[in-house]
Amino acid sequence: MARFTVADFYYGAVLSMLFNNKIVPVLFERNESRQIYNLSTNNGDFRMFIKYRSYPTVNQDDYRSWHFVFSDKDIEELFKYLDDEYKLLLALVCGSKEFKNSELAVLHPEEIKEYFSTGRTTLTISRKKNEKQFRISIGGGRNNSIKILTNRLI
Repeated sequence: MARFTVADFYYGAVLSMLFNNKIVPVLFERNESRQIYNLSTNNGDFRMFIKYRSYPTVNQDDYRSWHFVFSDKDIEELFKYLDDEYKLLLALVCGSKEFKNSELAVLHPEEIKEYFSTGRTTLTISRKKNEKQFRISIGGGRNNSIKILTNRLI
């Protein structure tokens, strides 16, 4: 009998969001910790590297945060893909106990380079309630952070 994994729900949610926005992905590489898709749109070709967290690390009334861990192989692949002919997007699925409250943060190549060129292997992304952007601290807390719009898809 075929059974779903938790990852199937999160990756499926990203795929559904892409399909609903008329973006058709093609699976490029798959394993349990992340999936990589090639996307083709009227605005060009993209490669999307997807990771997910099922629940926020911190879930307070005014903000939530998710902690992502990247293996050495993940980091190596990110930088390899940054040099590819495809524009690389890093999709972080920020899960919630109630699936409908889960969110998607999409980082562009310049943001990926800015963050991971420091040698970091973990990434914590947060969002205050009613704020229109996620924040990824690059040192010094929320005031010194990379800001990612919450409605960004590609």
